[in-house]
Amino acid sequence: MNNKIIQSFFASLLLLVTSSVITFQAAALQLNPLSVIVKPSGGGSRQTFKVTNESNKPIAVQFNVTTRQQVNNKEIRRPADGDFMIYPPQTIIPPRTTQKVRIEWLGKKPVPKELAYRLIAKQVYVSLEKQKQSGISMLMTLVGALYVQPNNTRSNVQVRAVQRHGNKLAVTLSNSGTRHQLMNYATLTLRNGPKVINIKGKGLIGIEGNNVLAGATKLFFINLPHGFVNGRWTGTIKYPR
Repeated sequence: MNNKIIQSFFASLLLLVTSSVITFQAAALQLNPLSVIVKPSGGGSRQTFKVTNESNKPIAVQFNVTTRQQVNNKEIRRPADGDFMIYPPQTIIPPRTTQKVRIEWLGKKPVPKELAYRLIAKQVYVSLEKQKQSGISMLMTLVGALYVQPNNTRSNVQVRAVQRHGNKLAVTLSNSGTRHQLMNYATLTLRNGPKVINIKGKGLIGIEGNNVLAGATKLFFINLPHGFVNGRWTGTIKYPR
């Protein structure tokens, strides 16, 4: 058999094995819920989330919190462990076991608007077995959403600009409200003189399901809707709050 064919076969086999191992490892650790809301004071300032080890081996996990800002369509994170108490801050989760982790807001009060953070559960390497085993291992990092949300907050997402961008429509959304907004079940209405186009469902793929944090502005791209022609368009967006 040709050497190149043999090399190609083993390369494909290695890729298949690697992919299988990575898929197994990636599914081993689960975070629930993926989004947690705490209040600035009172009983609501303490919440609990769960981390589940679905593998057959113990997993060591460390928990951290970062700030979360949306700037120029990028997420900016900075360490913020001092704003929260996490207990336990690190733990070893036995196989097929769920670990409860408590988080409590320790930051300044009052909080005038919702503050967005990231809750990060990161697997750390700890030698828990006497015998070394060969194979491929991948350390996992789970990232959840964490919000400090005072009462009487409200989102206010508006369309700031609509412009054609090649075969896409560029839509700029700005949230001037005091809480984040998931753009689920939204309807985008475009107007150009007497011409009106309503877009929802599959037509909003690119916006649907995305998050606009309080005070953030984000640029989205969707497919050009049927009936769209070049011109000066304005837009409004409606969504369930």
